[in-house]
Amino acid sequence: MNTERKEVIQIQNIQKKFDEHVVLDDVSLSVRENEVVVIIGPSGSGKSTLLRCMNKLEKINKGKIFIEDEDIYRKQINNNSIREKVVMVFQHFNLFSNLTVKKNITIGPEKLQGLSQEELDTLSEVLLNRVGLYEKKDFYPESLSGGQKQRIAIARALAMKPKVILFDEPTSALDPEMVGEVLSVMKETVKGGMTAVIVTHEMNFAKDVADRIIFMDEGKILEEMTPEELNSSHSNQRIANFLQKIL
Repeated sequence: MNTERKEVIQIQNIQKKFDEHVVLDDVSLSVRENEVVVIIGPSGSGKSTLLRCMNKLEKINKGKIFIEDEDIYRKQINNNSIREKVVMVFQHFNLFSNLTVKKNITIGPEKLQGLSQEELDTLSEVLLNRVGLYEKKDFYPESLSGGQKQRIAIARALAMKPKVILFDEPTSALDPEMVGEVLSVMKETVKGGMTAVIVTHEMNFAKDVADRIIFMDEGKILEEMTPEELNSSHSNQRIANFLQKIL
């Protein structure tokens, strides 16, 4: 890893509680420019909550998070400006059912960045070709498969030209035969020089795209490893047990 790349995300000793239940317990993590960090671990370990804290979909109880050296929890911050920089692709697509595929992709740049119709047309054409769905531009989401919806969700995220893209288990809601098409688009996206944080249970994909892999358990980061260290004979017994079940 090139340590000279600047840190885009700095998470410092954050805590997140739901009522009295501590979901994130003194978590610190930095992500550098153009780095792909994959977060793995059992269900309920805090992975998705950590992602959601990075763009303020959840509020932290303690600690600090900086995006490009800007404290995203200071009072004067505009949450929309944070979510333009740090976009998320969710498990369940979250497309607007009443808008066409093209409109789903361009509504963010139109409303938040004031792009002209010509610019929006060009943007949608480029992104729809990139995810292999240009012929679906005038369709509505209900007519698409789950894999196609998720590919559109990725195109919509990229339309904002974000600094960071977050993927929250984007293949977990898909039928098995659709997983590969989405992973392929994700791989092309992050390998193209994108800063990304990915929560996934797809271990082969994690090995393939990650610069670093983070293992979380019970609200803490238990260990950081290289893709080569992701194997069922890991020296940490907790991690080894998890990987033996999933690999």
